[in-house]
Amino acid sequence: MNKGIPYLMATLVALTLSAGWAAPVLALFEQVTACLDSGGRLDLVHLRCAPPAAVPGLVLEGWVFWLTATGVAVVGLLATRRRPASSMQRGGGVDAAD
Repeated sequence: MNKGIPYLMATLVALTLSAGWAAPVLALFEQVTACLDSGGRLDLVHLRCAPPAAVPGLVLEGWVFWLTATGVAVVGLLATRRRPASSMQRGGGVDAAD
C-alpha cells in the first residue's frame, strides 16, 4: 500500500471543507434538527419547518387510522361471534346409545 494515500486523502478533505459548500449543508442539518426538536415536521418539498399541529388537527388527520381500526374490530367481532350450534338445539347432539 502506498504510504502517501492517507496524506492525499487528508489534503482532499481539507480542500473540500475549505471550498465553502460544507457550511450551508451543515446549516441545513442544524435547521432540521432544531425543527424536529421543537416538535415540528420537515416539509421536504419546500424545505421548511411545519409547526406542530394542534390536537384537533391530529385527530382529524388520523381519521384513516381510526376508520381502519374500527373496521378491523368489527370484522374480528363478527368472525369470533359464537353461533348457536343447530344440531345441539334439535337434539341431534352426542349419541347416548354408546
